Amino acid sequence: MSKARFDSSRLGSGEKDFAERKADRPRLRAQPSPFRWEDQFNLSLDPATAREFHDATLPQEGAKTAHFCSMCGPHFCSMKITEDVRKYAAEQGIAEEEALKKGMEEKSKEFVEKGAEVYTKA
Repeated sequence: MSKARFDSSRLGSGEKDFAERKADRPRLRAQPSPFRWEDQFNLSLDPATAREFHDATLPQEGAKTAHFCSMCGPHFCSMKITEDVRKYAAEQGIAEEEALKKGMEEKSKEFVEKGAEVYTKA
């Protein structure tokens, strides 16, 4: 049985753009994604309200260039964690998957050494 071949000539322009972007994904993935809050505000349906909502929880001017939002904060931000894993992998000279495994092993060991308690007193 032969594999079906992808024929981009049958796609519309939007689908072609998507297919090309998807093909470039491994290359793009290697580059960190900057947090561009002003762009996010301007892309919203109501930029003024988007800024107001953002400023209600993070009013400082520095928050508009922060590498996290108020939803998860800096310690649980998936974009920040992904950036940290990539940086760690590059520093260690290992693949991202290996860095994730190594990091989870280190955190598991740290968790056990601190008593293996999910809920701790502040």
